Amino acid sequence: MIPELEEEILGFLKSEKLIRIFDYLKGDPRIRGLLEMSNIVLVHRLKYNDHGMMHAMITTRNSLKILDILSEEVVNEDWRDLEDSKLIVMTASFLHDIGNSIMREEHEILSVFLAKPFVEEILSDFYDDSSKAVKIGSMIYEAIMCHMGRFEPTSLEAGIVATADGCDMEKERARLPFQLGRHDIHKFSALAVERVDIGRGEEKPLRITVGMKDPSGTFQIEEILLKKIRGTRFERFVEVYADIAGSERIRFI
Repeated sequence: MIPELEEEILGFLKSEKLIRIFDYLKGDPRIRGLLEMSNIVLVHRLKYNDHGMMHAMITTRNSLKILDILSEEVVNEDWRDLEDSKLIVMTASFLHDIGNSIMREEHEILSVFLAKPFVEEILSDFYDDSSKAVKIGSMIYEAIMCHMGRFEPTSLEAGIVATADGCDMEKERARLPFQLGRHDIHKFSALAVERVDIGRGEEKPLRITVGMKDPSGTFQIEEILLKKIRGTRFERFVEVYADIAGSERIRFI
């Protein structure tokens, strides 16, 4: 699946700079090691869902897809452009969970700490203007810090990353911890989710539709996705629906 994800991500990256940064993020052995350790801590020790390389790639793809839909909304300050916003959401999405390599509790704060050297390397390589580089870095850290919905951001990019993170709920993410023996509502609800579609909305710019085989999948929407959306004040941009097999479509926001 990762080659397909890479192809999708590259489709949103229109510049050589962004492609080189993406290659850095997915190719750096230190980042890969932190993502692998995150899964050792969460999947193998705590029996949580995947938080490794696959999750980082899916969240990055989702973020860029959402940003593409909201491109007219997101660039609302004259010191940055759409390419800068793509860099922000891509980098924050890829690195948002690396703090889990240390511990789960308040991992978003740890992720900011661990992401700092990588972000500084990226910014020093690709921005000649050190003042602008510091501003971009601040937005990356904000998006990482706010991805759980526990801290309220001021930027739209942070809401995009949190929402993109919450959209990674398809059943494949829960299969390994389920096999390892953790059988709870988190796993059963995730196994019920067949697909997550991200597209343009009718009443709002963005629509997220979650297809599931039974109603237990609504737990993923109510307890994970909606908390991230509401915690980042992203409701005004997104409609959320559930398509449950054999039932009528349900709208949440």
